[in-house]
Amino acid sequence: MMDLSQLQHMADLKFRQSEQAVLRLTRREVSLRTELARLQELAHATHCQSASDEELRAIGGDIIWLKWLSSSRRQLNIELAQILAQKEALMAQHYLVNGKKMVADELSKKNQLVEQGRRATSALNQAVETSLVQSTFSNPGGQSQQ
Repeated sequence: MMDLSQLQHMADLKFRQSEQAVLRLTRREVSLRTELARLQELAHATHCQSASDEELRAIGGDIIWLKWLSSSRRQLNIELAQILAQKEALMAQHYLVNGKKMVADELSKKNQLVEQGRRATSALNQAVETSLVQSTFSNPGGQSQQ
């Protein structure tokens, strides 16, 4: 049977693993959003090109470039949607793991308080017994001294 400290340790480990998984997905989400913003800026810059880029337009280079940008953005949006779906499922699991960790921590704190109370009671009982034994030996007849 698992004791309370082992339970708390396991809950803490699972929480840290869950936290790392959420962090990895969040980093990937930020990376995808950054790349999408960069592609958006490139598309905007392409639309705002000056007439000096007429040669590119004449051979259709701008159309090919815009198609590539559109395709890349579509692929990144698909990946972002997948990451967001994974993150939503992972967050639900993370909240559950966090709840278990909080319960294990609370149980451990309560157990520590109970143990402190037991030690204090034991120390008090021992002090009372010692006091009784000393008073019995210092006053063997049990008579009061005046």
